[in-house]
Amino acid sequence: IMQKKPLVSILIASYNKEKLAKRCINSCIKQTYKNVEIIFVDNESSDNSYKIAKKYKRIKVFKKKRIEYSNFKFNSFNQLDTYIYAYKKSKGKILCFLDSDDFYKKNKVEEIVDFFSNNKNKNIVFDKPVIFYNHNKNYNSNEYNNKKNRNSLWPKFPPQSCISIKKIFFKKMIREISQKKFELLALDFKIATLSKCIFNDFNIINKFLTYYFQDFKGESYSYYKKFNFNWWARRLEAHQYLEYISKKYKKIYTKGVDFYFTKFIFFLLNMLK
Repeated sequence: IMQKKPLVSILIASYNKEKLAKRCINSCIKQTYKNVEIIFVDNESSDNSYKIAKKYKRIKVFKKKRIEYSNFKFNSFNQLDTYIYAYKKSKGKILCFLDSDDFYKKNKVEEIVDFFSNNKNKNIVFDKPVIFYNHNKNYNSNEYNNKKNRNSLWPKFPPQSCISIKKIFFKKMIREISQKKFELLALDFKIATLSKCIFNDFNIINKFLTYYFQDFKGESYSYYKKFNFNWWARRLEAHQYLEYISKKYKKIYTKGVDFYFTKFIFFLLNMLK
């Protein structure tokens, strides 16, 4: 049973975001819920992100060696490794993930703790993102809700920084998640898919608690422009991942029209390359 004021670990994964690191860290320090530990892991940035974080007395700061996954084009494994490193350093019963270019509303952690104390059988929750461009331009994203997810093949989920999860539940996933397979799939996709399709525990609350920064120079934005080759490659890999975990956990998986259409488009685009 969760104690009344459980310790919450905010896990910050950082790589070359020195201009945004202070905003991210300050949003964690200013939380209305005070029983938090803030763990900042820098993935060997080439900028001053680590030095900026080290100036804060109230947070735990680590530098993790960056691994060059030379066989892989996309960088998903470094983000994954950074979060797993942070998780291993954490002591909280609840984990909140935070990419260092995103930041929280000050009541975020309080709302998350309330959700878990009112829903003791739930192990994971996604809050909704405020899509953030700058202080003059941001909007609440309404594309995520539980109804849309009932019939979907894989979950439609908010981004990584909107995930809060009980540590014991994340521990159940860790062996599966830490495998270096399916390089095009980010950590949030794997967590969401395992939660919904395998553990049948997938929850989105209708509260906008996380500012999700639109970084047009970021790798995922430029690499996965909608309907480009990589976008279709990732979609195919998502189908393959769903098939893989369904088989492993003895769940029923049926290849539908979407799988064959995606495979056909990917084959065509590969031929045209």
